[in-house]
Amino acid sequence: MMVKISLFMVGALVGSSYSNPVAKDDYAPDTLAYEHPGSVIRQMQPSRGGAVLHDGINSTGEYKDFGGINTYLSYPSSKKTDIAVLYLTDIFGLPLVNNRLLGDSLAKAGPDLFKSDAIPSDALDPGSTFNMTAWRMRHTVAMADAIVEQTIKTMRSELAVKKIGAVGYCYGGKYVARFLAAGKGLDAGFTAHPSSVELSEWDAVGYPLSIAYGDLDASNNASARSSAEATFIKGGKTYQTSLYAGAEHGFAVRTNLTDPKKRFAQESAYVQAVRWFDAWIK
Repeated sequence: MMVKISLFMVGALVGSSYSNPVAKDDYAPDTLAYEHPGSVIRQMQPSRGGAVLHDGINSTGEYKDFGGINTYLSYPSSKKTDIAVLYLTDIFGLPLVNNRLLGDSLAKAGPDLFKSDAIPSDALDPGSTFNMTAWRMRHTVAMADAIVEQTIKTMRSELAVKKIGAVGYCYGGKYVARFLAAGKGLDAGFTAHPSSVELSEWDAVGYPLSIAYGDLDASNNASARSSAEATFIKGGKTYQTSLYAGAEHGFAVRTNLTDPKKRFAQESAYVQAVRWFDAWIK
């Protein structure tokens, strides 16, 4: 049974990877920009005790304050936390229900990396006046590093976690890479459509890493993907990369599920993460 933890722009949660399916067809996708991946995994993994899913629009975890960091926690039915996943969200953070639901589906724990200053869900819409440059200046790498570091320490000390995996989407992917370096506290990691990861950060990765890319993601073009893979190969690292056709930046969290390619990409990225942690932190 896997326990995980999410984070800041990143969410925080702890729980089981495999939960019993709860059939519920009154999901209201109009309340979200796009559906959550759990709502389309109902038929998957029949041999593993039920589908991993999250139908509905209500998250089931809880918020707790750990050393001044607001953390979203989602536990497995056993309440065991010896194995956990730290969930590092995209820039929409914990306010976006998709992120909390994804954390519930994976059952993990994660901190509010943005200290209640995540960007609004419509910040990237046409006509938005949101100042992304100013926001990024308020959220430096050093600030995020401090939050992730403290969260990992809390997981080890207060939650008695023995093995920690981390998932990171977009913004969070950079910190999965950074904290997979030797001595930084993570035991394995998964990231989908990571953003702003330096080649030196990929090179410093010392633990198993899985990456889900979309072929329409300009921030992870063919050249960037090739350079990262060359670094992994040269360094003899334990890694996996998957490239999904028709998938844009952000596809693993929000995408258009009426498009078969995008639907497949989102479902597959979710299962990719679950299988990776089954292999490396169970």
